[in-house]
Amino acid sequence: MGAGMVTAITARILIDECAGRGLDCQKLRAGISSAQIDDVLGFVPVETMYTLWDRALQISGDQMLGARTAEKVPFGAYRLLDYMLATSATPRDALKRSSRYFELMNTAFVLSWRLCNDLAYLELSSRGIQCDLPRPYVEYILINYLSRLRFATQTNLSPSEVHCTYGQPSLLKEYNHIFSAPVRFHQPVNRLVFARHLLDRPHRLADPELCELLEGQAMRKLVSLHPNHGSLEEIQRVLAENLEMGTTTLASVSRQLAKSSRSLQREIHSQGKSFRELLDSVRQKRAQQLLCELDLSLGDVAGRLHFADASSFCRAFQRWTGKSPAEYRRLTHSG
Repeated sequence: MGAGMVTAITARILIDECAGRGLDCQKLRAGISSAQIDDVLGFVPVETMYTLWDRALQISGDQMLGARTAEKVPFGAYRLLDYMLATSATPRDALKRSSRYFELMNTAFVLSWRLCNDLAYLELSSRGIQCDLPRPYVEYILINYLSRLRFATQTNLSPSEVHCTYGQPSLLKEYNHIFSAPVRFHQPVNRLVFARHLLDRPHRLADPELCELLEGQAMRKLVSLHPNHGSLEEIQRVLAENLEMGTTTLASVSRQLAKSSRSLQREIHSQGKSFRELLDSVRQKRAQQLLCELDLSLGDVAGRLHFADASSFCRAFQRWTGKSPAEYRRLTHSG
C-alpha cells in the first residue's frame, strides 16, 4: 500500500464497533500497541489500520463493515475537521476546507475537491505511488463525509453518482440505500459526484466567525506538520482545485493565498522551483487521472486542462512522461 499515518480516532472507532458487536477485540488488537490506539490525539501507521480492517472483516464476517461503521460515527468524533465542516457556509466551502486540511487526520491518502462544468467531485486517492485503496477504507471515508454534509445541511443530500475503483460486491442494494445514488465500480477514481447547484445549499450550523477561528487553528497545525516545505504543497493544492476552472495564473493563486505575486514567486524560487513547474506537475497528475477515463477523448482531456487543442496537450504530455497520451492510456488499461 503506501506509507503514512492515520489518526488513532479511526482505530478506536473501529475497535469500539467490533466490541459493540460482541467480537473478540483482543484478537483484533493482537500485536498492536494499546498506547498507539488509545491515544486519540495521536496517530498510527496506515499499515496498522490496514491490519485492523483486515482482521475486523475476518472476525465479523461482514463485508459491509466499513460502510456500517461509518454510518454510526457521531458528529464531532473527528473534532476540528468535523466542526470546521459544519460551520462552513455551504457544502462547497466545506469540501474545499476538508480537502485542504484532510492531512491533519490522514497523511497516507489525498482528498481532492474540484468543480467541472455542472458537476463537483470529492475524490479519494493514495498519496505518492498510486494504488487501489482497501474497500472498507474507501467506504468508511466517503460515507463519513456524506453523512456530515447531510448533518450540516439538515437534508438528505445525495450525490449524482458514486465511483469506486474496486469490483462490484454482492450487496449492491445496500450501497444504493446508503448513498441514495447509483454506484459504479471498476472506476479509475474513488469519488462522490455532486450536481454543482446542490453545493450552494446553506448549512444550518454555519458560523463564519467560529469557522474562521477553527480554520486558523487548522492552518497552524498544518504548518507544524511541514515547517520547511508546506508552502509548495499548499500552492499545488490551490492549483489542483482551480485547474479545470482555468484560474491557474500566478496572480489568481496569489490572491487566494493572500500574498502578492512577487512574494509568492520568491517563495517558490527559494525552494528551487518555478511556478510553471508546479503547474505542469499538477496538470500532469490530473492528465494521467483523466486518461484512465476511457469515455473521454483526447480533445475532452485537453479541454479540461485548458490546452488550446489536442495537439498542444499531446506535445506537453510527451514532454512530461516520454509517452504519448494514447500510449499511456493503452499501457495503463492493459495493465
